[in-house]
Amino acid sequence: MTTKNYILSHSNQFNYYKNKAEKLKEENKKLKKEIKNSDQYEEGLSIIIPSYKGENHIQPLLESLEKQTLEPDKYELIFIINGELDSTINILKEFQEKNNEKNIIIAYTPISGASNARNIGLRIVKREYTGFIDDDDFVSPKYLEKLYEHSKPNRVVMTNFIDIDEDTKEEKESYMAPYKYKGHGIIKEAPVKFLNLAVITQAKSMPTFAAKSTQFNTNLRNGVDVSYHGRLYPKHNLEFYFINKEEEAIYYRSIRTGSISRPKMSFEFNVIDRLKVIGDLNLSYQNTENKKYRKFLKRCAIAQTRFMNRYLDKNPEDEERVLKEIKKHDYEIFPYEVLDERKK
Repeated sequence: MTTKNYILSHSNQFNYYKNKAEKLKEENKKLKKEIKNSDQYEEGLSIIIPSYKGENHIQPLLESLEKQTLEPDKYELIFIINGELDSTINILKEFQEKNNEKNIIIAYTPISGASNARNIGLRIVKREYTGFIDDDDFVSPKYLEKLYEHSKPNRVVMTNFIDIDEDTKEEKESYMAPYKYKGHGIIKEAPVKFLNLAVITQAKSMPTFAAKSTQFNTNLRNGVDVSYHGRLYPKHNLEFYFINKEEEAIYYRSIRTGSISRPKMSFEFNVIDRLKVIGDLNLSYQNTENKKYRKFLKRCAIAQTRFMNRYLDKNPEDEERVLKEIKKHDYEIFPYEVLDERKK
């Protein structure tokens, strides 16, 4: 018996997720009204920057923002300080006073977490396009200018995404983005072709009405970006535009020595958390008939399932435990064949 048949034969959750999908259809009706009102936003670009204890690493970002070639009246910077306070607030106030105060907004929430901070930022934005930057990263001088130049009401604009070693300043290619890709312009195969870049929050801009149509899932500890974009894209008929490195619009991700960019392998991280993400993808899948986005969502689910395979490769004795966890759900999108690959 295949893994799929085994799990489905033991599952009783189908109606539960079917009812949730019906609720999502109602939400989509409301979105149509929001799209019609998209001209309510001011001209320009809003950038949301969550910051948690950023006093020791936010300076490179601020220096890169001071060098932006886009006119200050064409963008706003929204800093959301979250969690325990440190001197970041003073650093940002000094940055605000030194630069154009009108386009720099500083907010605070005692609740720590990038997801909650981003949701707060989405409630504040007032420009027609929105993007995100993490407080320990930085961007090239033309980054905002090129993002805005290529933005359109129906378009996601993506830029190059590369890693920088914080100590050596060495530039490294990132698996997150197609750094060697020479193309430029509309990517017809996106978001499937540029899957990694499509599902990260950074290195892109999108219409604000679309960005605000979906909230970051604050109940997720991992895979938050995948969940957000997996629920957002199918709601809108957006095209994808890639700016290659020749235009010098680059998002630099700082890799800090000793930092933990990903938790260690565990049942919780590789199985439980991934099933939660797939749950969000599943609801989105059930609520769209668009073949392009169904393919995209399946690819996202496959990527999440491979976390489970990696766990099982190291812990084969836990196979029954993993299958038991999977069969608690009835995800239509779940790629059972990926689990079966291990048996071949």
